Amino acid sequence: MIWSIAIRNLLRNGRRSLMTILAIGVSGMAILLFGGFVTSIWYGLQTSIVQEQGHIQIFKRGYQDYGAADPDAYTMDDYPAVIDAILSVPAIREDVAVITPQIQMGGIAGNPEGNSSKAFIGKGVVPSDYNAMRTWDYWAQGTQLAPVPLVDDDPEGAIIGVGMARMIGLCDELNLAQCQDPPTADAPDGPIDEDFSDLVSAELPGTAQEKDGRPRLDLLAASSGGAPNIVSVFVNAAQTQAIRAVDNALIMLTFDQARRLLYGNEPRATLVVVQLKDPTTLSETKGMIAEALEAEGLDMEVLAFNEVDPTFNRVFAMFSFIFVVVSLVLAVVIVFTIINTVTMNVMERVNEVGTVRALGFKRFDVFRQFMAESFLLGLVGALTAMALGIVVSTQFNSAGMQWTPPSNAAPLTLELMVAENLLLVAGTVGFLTLVTVLSSILPATKAIRIPIVRALHYA
Repeated sequence: MIWSIAIRNLLRNGRRSLMTILAIGVSGMAILLFGGFVTSIWYGLQTSIVQEQGHIQIFKRGYQDYGAADPDAYTMDDYPAVIDAILSVPAIREDVAVITPQIQMGGIAGNPEGNSSKAFIGKGVVPSDYNAMRTWDYWAQGTQLAPVPLVDDDPEGAIIGVGMARMIGLCDELNLAQCQDPPTADAPDGPIDEDFSDLVSAELPGTAQEKDGRPRLDLLAASSGGAPNIVSVFVNAAQTQAIRAVDNALIMLTFDQARRLLYGNEPRATLVVVQLKDPTTLSETKGMIAEALEAEGLDMEVLAFNEVDPTFNRVFAMFSFIFVVVSLVLAVVIVFTIINTVTMNVMERVNEVGTVRALGFKRFDVFRQFMAESFLLGLVGALTAMALGIVVSTQFNSAGMQWTPPSNAAPLTLELMVAENLLLVAGTVGFLTLVTVLSSILPATKAIRIPIVRALHYA
């Protein structure tokens, strides 16, 4: 009976009830839409990072702490043994999408045609593995990255950042838009350029300035023995990187060429990258990999992608904090709206409260009646918010808008993942209903404390 009375009381003040429901619905819709955006950030940003870095990265122990100062001492000495140890476990092997070695390095890149050189950050990858990683899209975000223009059977190919192309004078040769080669300057005094050219000529006799129309770069780095070594690469393309400092220094080359530059024919690598088919098994698979390597006596660090690069955690934490703040602000709006509505109901029904109390009903019975009405207001308002959120997000998603998050070079499809996040929808409905009920406690408590005689006086 309490619910039928509550419904009649709400319908008796239909306009006020409708405006309250709309206030809750619109506020809830805003919470759902922003929550759907944060959900999209979580899936989209993780997808883009995993496409580039994999889920798990294995280093020689100590590399993360000390490898930058002494990379050769913390290089993986036998990467095939590491890969074999990982794949020897059937449970891991079944869940691995890609497992591949990579090399990180630094050195000096010289453009012999333009008589210029610059320090570079190098990344050696197996092209087929790297391009396979870029197709990973477990959550169907539609953010598959275009394959990099490197192939396994062209070990001398390379890709550079647009900033790097600008600084060493390859903008015109690569036909790059919005990129201008540095102005021609007088050669500096002294024999530095001649000495460097002589070194390149001695190490790379007969190397062409171009190959298939691709400009040549000479890369100078310290080999594992400490002596300088030089290899030539031919630039296939220049691609913009998200971080300016990386864009101004990046050279991506094939794993074989990078290994030749640093280690000769030794089976060494900086890290092994593992990309999983199912990301929900990340924690479990990471533990199994660590156990497998320890069982083989390999002293390695096994780290998840967000442990190597905290960008994902920071971005998601920032948007999550904003989501909490927005939700709290909208909750305050809902609280004042409900307090106003219930207070108006109480003022208009003081005589009704007195009559009910005079008939023998207890204070708790009256309090429960007001709570039932508030619960219905909150529930209907929350369901309205859910319907509005799903409809608006569906229409928005059909527009196919894109945005580029921090530390991303490629744009992501901007979606409001409301219907896809059942936990968000259920949590928002429960949150709105709870806030509505709690907001009604104070005015309902005041109503039941009115003395019966005084309440009847208002009749």
